[in-house]
Formats: sequence, structure tokens, C-alpha cells
Amino acid sequence: MTRNNPEPPSESPVDVVVVGAGLAGLVAARALQVAGRTVRLIEAAPELGGRMVGQRLQLAGGGLAGQHNPWIDLGGQWVGPSQTRILALLDRHGIRRFESPHSGKTVLVFGESRCCFAGFFQGFPEGQPPAVPSADWNDAMAALARFQELVAQLPEGHPHHHPAAAELDQLSFQDWIDAHTHTPFAAWYFAYFCRAVGFLGPAEPEQVSLLHVLWGQRTASQGEQPEQELLHGGAGQLPALLATQLGEGVVRLGEPVRAVRQSLVQQPRHSVEEGEGDLPGAGAAHPVLVQTDRAHYPCRAAIVAMPPAMAARLHFTPELPADRLELQEKMAMGSCAKVMVVYPSPWWRELGLSGIAIGDRPWVELCADSSDPQSGCGVLAAFVVGHRYRRWAKLREEEQKQAVLSDLAAYLGPQALTPVAFVIKDWPTMPFVGGAYAAWMPPGLWSRCGDALRRPHGRVFWAGTEVAERWPGFFEGAVRSGEEAAAAVQQTLN
Repeated sequence: MTRNNPEPPSESPVDVVVVGAGLAGLVAARALQVAGRTVRLIEAAPELGGRMVGQRLQLAGGGLAGQHNPWIDLGGQWVGPSQTRILALLDRHGIRRFESPHSGKTVLVFGESRCCFAGFFQGFPEGQPPAVPSADWNDAMAALARFQELVAQLPEGHPHHHPAAAELDQLSFQDWIDAHTHTPFAAWYFAYFCRAVGFLGPAEPEQVSLLHVLWGQRTASQGEQPEQELLHGGAGQLPALLATQLGEGVVRLGEPVRAVRQSLVQQPRHSVEEGEGDLPGAGAAHPVLVQTDRAHYPCRAAIVAMPPAMAARLHFTPELPADRLELQEKMAMGSCAKVMVVYPSPWWRELGLSGIAIGDRPWVELCADSSDPQSGCGVLAAFVVGHRYRRWAKLREEEQKQAVLSDLAAYLGPQALTPVAFVIKDWPTMPFVGGAYAAWMPPGLWSRCGDALRRPHGRVFWAGTEVAERWPGFFEGAVRSGEEAAAAVQQTLN
């Protein structure tokens, strides 16, 4: 049979090909190099970092040494004290941290009321409670105590082998909220938590499994202060530093992987099409072939460091098992636009405000002060998520901007209406990421497909923050998953 298009050239074999140059893929590639393995890292997007990306703004009147030209993070940005692997990585690369700005009062807007209070709540309350009716707050706190009792029952690691997992997994988080709250404020308290926290997508409470919410709180608790620190120069600087360590010729950007084929994986005869075992460029010593439109890459093992929904775009030979296919089809990415709003100074502090605001506004439920003291600018990170995002995404660009600014003004005051820069990162439109903060499990998926999240497929291993058993949805989870995938590959190749 004549081919219309010639086969792409076959590259020199390596020990391991890593697919995806986000944080997990970069960490896995470097760990394998340190262990003495030859590695190639292939990324579909034209830039490194995945969901760890930033940029330096060029503002009019910028001073010397970048003053008033701040770095902003368009993806993740915070780290916390128990996130030991990402902290060690930052220290190795000389990236300095500073405490997240929080002096001053938090603003809560709920319904027609606005209050300022010296506290915070997101998965747990700290400091002063907000000035809502005591019956509302007591209702939320009573439900929170019941929620934490369920969290405490889960074991470490993935949750689906827990005796009560199937029962908890059949319920949505909204089912639990409806059964355990009695006031609109308490119901919103938990719905806001579902939309605000990293391991939850964000998802709406009717979309996500109760088991997933409980497990996330067990393994990535807000009580461990995961947003305690920010990074001078932003988190987005780290991917380039990691790639530099890998050396020239290792990283291929702008090259989507199309297929991953294995010639030596046992499989039922009926699943093998004629000629599938004959992989051009591969041999017994390198039984895995990673294919792009530009080249074929023979290797001994591969790590796919992509969100499950993005891995679904790859063709695998032999075919993936049914539970992995279902996982990739149904483990959706969160719907989130991150908006960085920049002012000449953090003016809200002069009003006694922390820059942290939460509430049931039409577009923005959460914003936080993200100002790096080295720049002198005031920077607010605002998030448009879940159903709010889907409505907001239909607006014209100028309408999107005014929608966000109007909510910030309702929280912090009219000075919010006049920023010097306004930058949107619309994550669901990113072609090789598909959303942020992370992927989430709908009801029933953990019970049916939980084992497929980490289980290797022959010599194909999985990495990414969603795979982590500790701190999923955060940088820490990405680092841990990359290290663990590299260790699993090492054990196989040894």
C-alpha cells in the first residue's frame, strides 16, 4: 500500500521520552537525567510551563531595575509551609519567597450586605467571623464540623478503596450541602469553597463528587496554609530554569505528540491490528515509540505528564484499558479565567484592607493582594470560575473587563475602576491545557476508574498534579508526581 505522506524521520533513541513540559514533566525529566538516563522532553505548546506561567509587564514610567514593571503569574502562584518538595526546588534555584500580603481586613459581600472583618474562611475559618447573622454563621460552622468528621475518616493516598468510598462517591457535593445546611449563607459558604480551592477544578458543587471534595481536603487542606507565600519574580520563572538544567537539544517545543506505541506489551490478539507490532525506528531495546508530525522518538519508557483530558488526545497502541479511557473522557478540567489587575500602588492598604475579598458577586467571588514589594505596584489576582466563567466568556472583551472591575469596586472601592494594566489568562481556551486550576472527578468516577489514575500502561507512566496523592491541584502535587513517575521508570528500567 502506497503512503501519501512520507514517515517522519526517526530520532536517535533515548531511555525516556517525557510528554508535556509543565512542572511535572520538567521535574521528571531532570530527575531521570540526574539518575543517569538519557531523556527527551516534548511539549505541544510553543512555551514551557503548562499552568506555571508568568510575564513581566512593561508599564509606562517603569523605573530602574524593573521597578514598576512587575512580574505577574498567570497560572499558579502560591506555596505553603508543608509543601516541602516545591520549596526545596525553589531553594535550589535561588528563588526567594515573601509572605502573602494580608495585613488589614478582609471584605465579604453577601447579598446586599458588605462587611469588613479581621479573619478569613476558605475550607476552615480563622480569626474573627464576618458580620453575618449569628444563625447563618452557626449553621455554616455546624455543617463544617460534620464535613471535617467525614474528612478525618479517609485514609492517606487515593480515596477509592476506603470502605465508604462508593457511597460517598455516588453523591455530589451539592447533595451533601442540601442535606447539611439550612441557610443561604451556609450553602454559599461551601459552594464558594468548591469553586475557590485548587484541587476542586474549580467545579460547581453539583458537578463534583463528594468523595473528591473530602479527599482533596484530606490531602491538600486549607488549614495547612497553602497560600502563605508568594515568589519574588513570580512562579513563572521556574520552568525556564529547569529547562536550562536539562541542556541543549533535550526540549522540543511546539510539537504535539500524536501517538505512543509499544511493541512489547502483552495484549489480547483481537486488539492488535495487522502490522501494529512493527514500529518503524523501534527495536527490542527501545520498545516504545513516541510519534509527532515532525519525528518519531524511540525510547525504553515514556512519561505522559498531561492532564487526563489532554492525554485523551493521544493515540495509544495497545489501546488503553476501559477505565483509563473513561477517566480521560470524564475527568474534566476546571473552568477558570485568572485576571491580574495592576495599580500604581496597593491603595487598598491605605483603607485598612488586606486586598482579600470574597462574596457572591456576579463575576468575581475571590480576589487577593498579589503585590511583590520589590515592584512597588499594587496587584490584585481575581478569579472568574465555574458557571460565572461560562457566562463571562460570552461577553465582549471590554465587557469582560468592566464586569471584573465593577466587582472589584464593590469589594474594595471605586479606585479599583482605574488600573494601569489588566491581563486576562483564559485557561479553558488554552489549546494544550484546557482549563485550570486542575481536573476534578464527577460522582461515581473515583469508584469506577480511580485505579487508572496512576496505574502504568505497559511502559507508559503518568504524571501531573492530578496524579498526586498529596497536594493534588498545587505545585507540590506536580513536583511529587514528576519525582514519583521518574522513580517508577527507574525501577522498571533497572
